Amino acid sequence: MNKEDKVRVQKYLQQYSTLTLATSQNDEPWAATVFFASDADLNLYFVSDHRTHHGRDMAANEKVAATINPDCDNWNDVHGVQVKGTVSVVDGMQRAKALLLYLKKFPQIDQLYAKPSGEHEETIAKRLKAANFYCIKPEWLRFIDNAQGFGHREEFEF
Repeated sequence: MNKEDKVRVQKYLQQYSTLTLATSQNDEPWAATVFFASDADLNLYFVSDHRTHHGRDMAANEKVAATINPDCDNWNDVHGVQVKGTVSVVDGMQRAKALLLYLKKFPQIDQLYAKPSGEHEETIAKRLKAANFYCIKPEWLRFIDNAQGFGHREEFEF
């Protein structure tokens, strides 16, 4: 992937807040939507409890896929990113870096994280602080943009 393509994908990732995560275990597929942040290397960071269905899947199988795209109602408007890669729990300095990226992208969560108001927000902040931060390291990425022609895609391997 050249520098221009990387910058284009980075800008795309910054525009969207959710990704659909696909996991599997014992030949049973699963999908879940999570908030995410990304870094300059196109790594995707998200928070989740290890007890969730996808958390258990990721503990058993580090291979995942994800999609990032907006809703649209016209074929020509279809655009997005598809990713395949490996996922891991991040800790230490990498967790601190992921948290900074995440809170920068989601200032409302930053506010809740730093100064929860009320019992409900305190519970959310406590769970967020205890939850795992995960990182998807892309091995393959497809950028789709039907505005450039039906089925237009560019694929990159890392």
